[in-house]
Parts: sequence; structure tokens; C-alpha cells
Amino acid sequence: MTRATGSLKGRIALGTGGLFFLLYAVASALVLIIDTRNTRGQLEVLLYAQAETLASYYASSHRLDYPELATVEKETPFPVWMRVIRRGRVIAATPGLPPLGTVRRAKQDFGRLEILTSQNGRPLAVVAHEIWNEPGTEVEAISSFHLLTQRRRDLLFALGSASLLLIPLAALAGSLLAARALKPVDTLVESISALGFDRLDQRLAAPGAVTEIARLTDEFNRLLDRLQQSVEAMRRFTADASHELRTPISILRTGLEVTLRKERTGEEYRELLRENLEEIERVQRIVEALLTLAHAQHGDARETRQETVDLSSVVEAALASIRLPASEKSLILETRIAPGLHVQGDPDQLRLMVLNLLDNAVKFTPPGRRLRTLLEARPGHARLEVHDEGPGVAAADRPFLFDRFYRAQTTRPTGSVTGGLGLSLARWVAERHGGTIRLLETEEPGATFEVMLPRVE
Repeated sequence: MTRATGSLKGRIALGTGGLFFLLYAVASALVLIIDTRNTRGQLEVLLYAQAETLASYYASSHRLDYPELATVEKETPFPVWMRVIRRGRVIAATPGLPPLGTVRRAKQDFGRLEILTSQNGRPLAVVAHEIWNEPGTEVEAISSFHLLTQRRRDLLFALGSASLLLIPLAALAGSLLAARALKPVDTLVESISALGFDRLDQRLAAPGAVTEIARLTDEFNRLLDRLQQSVEAMRRFTADASHELRTPISILRTGLEVTLRKERTGEEYRELLRENLEEIERVQRIVEALLTLAHAQHGDARETRQETVDLSSVVEAALASIRLPASEKSLILETRIAPGLHVQGDPDQLRLMVLNLLDNAVKFTPPGRRLRTLLEARPGHARLEVHDEGPGVAAADRPFLFDRFYRAQTTRPTGSVTGGLGLSLARWVAERHGGTIRLLETEEPGATFEVMLPRVE
């Protein structure tokens, strides 16, 4: 079970709040910077206008009865003090002017504005204007930086207070948007939770969902298609394997029960043992086919050994194992095996492939008919042909003949000694060894299977 590391809605809400906080912080910093520059610019313009007015008035009248020298200007946004300096000596000043220091330092990007430190340490803004007709005399307009600093603090407080309200609202909005956006996901999860092995034919629907959710739904439906096919194959696997294993086991049990009802001769016991041995070999082939296909289902490449195999000897051995059941049906075995044909691969898998083809041919060939086995050399390949004179394969069944667990419902009888796995197993082994298997189109009665395997010189 996957361990959850947090709610997606919570993460979206947290991310939205964090992103809004970052953007709000950047915007607030820009507002503070712009407001500070604008306010300083306004202060500079105000002080310069006051200084220029007084300088013009004094230059024209040489009088010190200017109103701003008598009292602080009340109507401006900042208090302004004025003073007139002649050769370093103050000859007139607005009452209430803070005691000034003697150190003046210039500030960058202030234009005409300079900072004059008062004796109590507070900075004062100063703009000086010379009197054109009286060298050595200048007018200064002075204001306190305190109000400018206070205004900046007030603005900072207002922005901070607004953030305490806006950031939670942004997080809440992110949570609501996430809930709305993820609602199709919740619906999808509920639909998935309602699925079961008995309801794999149902498919998920996401009407009105966004493209990503619709794609997720489509991909999950395709996964359900594959899962349904796998489950149905597993059910067929279980049913077919049970059916095919039940027949030889029932024969074994019935034979033993009948034999044990009374005393038998030695020949009768030997006959029973031969029959039981045939059924045991049949069960063994079924089990081998099931195990081989189980490894094939999981892609276990380690099950295929790579060694030089005498295919001629493998076919001869497989023919020897079916001679007894073939003789019981009075079948005519026609064989033509080219000696010394070698292939690269797993001898056990190749033996199982050939044996399955021969077993099916014996099963489907009526008594007294022919069964032909041909192994010959072709350029770069070894060709194996197994022909029976049975009922053949209907055209409707040919496309599905090599499908696992497929049972023909038309011409050939149902069932085989490999539990419906023989041809599927034969194809898997042939392809695993770089070869092919197919049902030939011939005018002969019955069915002819051809296997082509790469030959080793």
C-alpha cells in the first residue's frame, strides 16, 4: 500500500498562498520604492519652489518681511522653514527652526535635495537657492524627514495589514479551486473503488472533465481492458487445465478401482500399468505445457537455454513416444527425417513443441489413416512438417488457431492432449528460438503445420 505524503488540495492551497505571498511581497516592495521616490520628489519640488520664491522676492526688494520667514507654512503637506544666509551667517530664519548641525552630506538621486543633520540627530531636507544680484547670499528651504519616514511606515503597516487578510483569502481560494478541479478525480476514485473482478466489464466515465482527467480516464479504461482480458484468460486457463487434468486422473482412478475389485492375472496388471503410464505421461505433458506458458507469461528469459541441439534426434525421440498410441489407432506413420540438422536453443522446449504437434496429430487423425512427419534442410533453416488426415481446420478458426486456450467450435473436435495449450505453446517455442509456425494451405485432407527454425551449420 502506497503511503500518502499529504493532501493534494492542501498542497495546492499552500502553494497558492505562498505564491500570492511572494507576488504580494514583490508588489509591496515596488510600491514602497515608488512611493518613497515620488514623495522625495514632491518634497524637493516643494522646497525648491519655496526657496526660489523667497530668493526672487529678496532680490527684488531686499526686504526680509516674507510671510514664510514669519511663520511655518501650514498648507503644504510638509512643514517648511526658511532662512536667509549671507556669507555663512543667518540673517533671517523662520521661528521654530530646529537647531542645525554643521555637517551637510549629499544624497544620490536627490537632485537639488541635500540632507542636513540637526543637533538632535534628526535628518532635515534642505534645498538652497542663490540670490543672483547679491553674491554670497542664499536662501534655504528646510523640512523634516520625519514625516516622510512616518508616511513610509504607515504605508508599510497598511500593506502588512492587508496581507494578513489577502494571503489567507488567496489560500482559501486556491483550496476551493483545487476542490473544484479535483472533483472529477474524486468521482473517478469512487468509480474505481466500486470495481471488482465481477464487474470488470464496466468502464469509467468522466463527462465534462478537463483534458488531463479525460486522458487519465481513457488510459485507465485501456488498463481495465487489458486486466479484463488477463482475468478472462486466467479463468479459461483454470477451467481448461482443470478439465484436461480431470480426464486422465478420472481414468487412472477408475482403472485402479475396477482392477482392485477382484484378483487379476499378471498380464492384466501389466496392461493396467501401461494404460496408467500413458495417462501419467499425458498429465505430465499438460503440466509441462502449463509451466512453460506460465514462464512465458512472465517473460522469464532464463528458462530458454542456448546450446546446439540435434533437432533430428529430438524429432525421432518424439516419434518414438507416440508410436504406441498411434499403433492403438492403427495409424500409418510416414516419416522422413534428415539426419544431422542442428539448431540453437533449449532441447526440452523443442521436444515439447514437437511432441505437442505429434500428439495433436494422433488425436485428430481417424483410425487407419496416415500421419506424416517430415524434417528437411532448407537454406539457413530446418523445416519440420506434421500432417494429419483429420477433419482439418475451418476457415473461421484459422485466425485464432494459435491463441492460448482457443478451442475450435466448427471442424476439429474440441480439446487436445495439452489442454487447449498445444499450438499456443508450439508458437511460443518457435518464436523464442527465432522461428515461425503456421498452418499451410494445402489441397490435402486434414491439417498441415510447418515449423521453420534457424539452422546451425
